[in-house]
Amino acid sequence: MGLETKIKYKPKIKISPKSVKEMFYDIKSSISKLDNSFENLSNKEILKIIEKGKYKIKNEQFDTIIDLSRPEVVMNIYRNDSEGGCQSCVSLGRETIDAQDATSGIYCKKSDPDYNSPAIGEPGVKYEGFSPKIRKHYNSPCKDWKPTFSPTIEKLLEIE
Repeated sequence: MGLETKIKYKPKIKISPKSVKEMFYDIKSSISKLDNSFENLSNKEILKIIEKGKYKIKNEQFDTIIDLSRPEVVMNIYRNDSEGGCQSCVSLGRETIDAQDATSGIYCKKSDPDYNSPAIGEPGVKYEGFSPKIRKHYNSPCKDWKPTFSPTIEKLLEIE
């Protein structure tokens, strides 16, 4: 079939566990009105579709492509900020060392960053890039880890 229609899902949410869950169920409900079989999909299958960024409904008259790129971004942000190590922790901090070359130090606000500049005695963290604690725990969290969003997407949507 040569005819095709495109529909774009545009969420207008401030990302939070409640709003992400509401967006997920709104997508499920909305697409189910266009494609009855969508209602029978598991939450895990629907999450995979959202994370692909589009869904295609084949029809006798024309195909319908639903653009889910914006919900995909929302889910990616939520996943990034609810899983992992330092990159998803509320204690992650950044301080500019040299504004001219945009050098900054990234540190854990729960640890004691070294604020003694090595040569000139000006305030600022003395290391460039990651602090030793961040370097150690960037991919797997330390005991002080507190994610920006909780729970993870799978727990939020009760996916097994």
